[in-house]
Amino acid sequence: MTGEIIYQIFPDRFYNGNKENDPPNTRPWGGPIDSECFMGGDIEGIIQKLDYLSWLGITAIYLNPIFLSPTNHKYNVTDYYKIDSSLGNPDDFKRLIRECHSRGIAVIIDGVFNHTGTEFFAFRDILVNQEKSRYKDWYDIYGFPVVVKDPPNYKACGGVSYLPKLNTANPEVQNYIIDVIKYWEGFGIDGIRLDVAFEIDPSLLKKIRESTKLFLIGEVWGCGGRFVPEYFNGLTNYLLRDLIIKAVVNQCIDSLMFRDEWELIAGMYGDNINCMINLAGSHDTARIYTLCKGDIRKVNLVFALLFLLPGIPMIYYGDEIGMEGENDPYCRGAMIWDSSLWHREIQDNIRYLIGLRKRFPSLEYGKIRFTNCIDRAMSFERVYGDEKIKLVVNFGFQPISIDSYKLDELSFKIIT
Repeated sequence: MTGEIIYQIFPDRFYNGNKENDPPNTRPWGGPIDSECFMGGDIEGIIQKLDYLSWLGITAIYLNPIFLSPTNHKYNVTDYYKIDSSLGNPDDFKRLIRECHSRGIAVIIDGVFNHTGTEFFAFRDILVNQEKSRYKDWYDIYGFPVVVKDPPNYKACGGVSYLPKLNTANPEVQNYIIDVIKYWEGFGIDGIRLDVAFEIDPSLLKKIRESTKLFLIGEVWGCGGRFVPEYFNGLTNYLLRDLIIKAVVNQCIDSLMFRDEWELIAGMYGDNINCMINLAGSHDTARIYTLCKGDIRKVNLVFALLFLLPGIPMIYYGDEIGMEGENDPYCRGAMIWDSSLWHREIQDNIRYLIGLRKRFPSLEYGKIRFTNCIDRAMSFERVYGDEKIKLVVNFGFQPISIDSYKLDELSFKIIT
């Protein structure tokens, strides 16, 4: 999947295609949001907007969880074998996969296998039967009676009581999760992103890797060299995101620092660097337009680096039109479909970069070579066989010349 352009969709916030399945507390589309509200987005809404994604140039979608869950984000799963009714039903999901595949778009779902919700059958049995529960070893319980309150007396993701952490070293838990993956694989999905992958026991990661041919993405925020290629095809490359933000958004490093830090990241992943997931933001970060304080030059430069450095680009829904939002929950606003409110300069830049990725194999498979670093300007090449693409970039706050090219501040030029 090195050639994919991934688009991340938070289903409740993308598009409301079927108002009949809206939860009771659904708010008007585009209104103020908080951690608890619903906007009514659903699978039908995604289907109705696939032509837009094709026009943009997207070749894969990654969906935040679709499993049965009481929340809008659905990371506290109640039933892994059911699609939440607010999003649709199995037939809707099968149709989404067919419609995606007919357009050459792969489908990646979110596998929340590190933790469950408190309504999940095994945890409910513990709440009812306490130490007599046959599922007490499915979790790490610190003491009885188990009560859902903060701080919890059981291991929980982030220490949050409504996200009890599964004991992923337990063979019964492992068999259950493998069966869940096979169930969804039967729908025809192309990949799974594993949430909080670094907290999952390695023995389970190994079993998942051996049991499926799906493209596996691990959510890792730090140094993840031990995870690829042993357990995953690729990881969320937050390290690269941090580096680009330091350079372009905060302008607090020079180009030699950029090169040296890039080489640390690339050295960690070796030949797997082309499978890392390059992202400007996600449902867990402030939006890139907000971080850039509305400076479109910075936004465009961030995406240029994400698309032209080795890795698989991933666009968080709405970032391509300059949506705003601070960190969770404000980065999860309803997608803006009024095109008069779009920042066309950002969208045009992303379509241009997608076109380059599709046109030149060197941007998918090529090696990288830095050729010059001056102040906050740098040049590098991507080489694959006889093909070579060159990028010159100035992430500084003054004009500069590099390799005979004059660059304004916060600008880039691609030489093909």
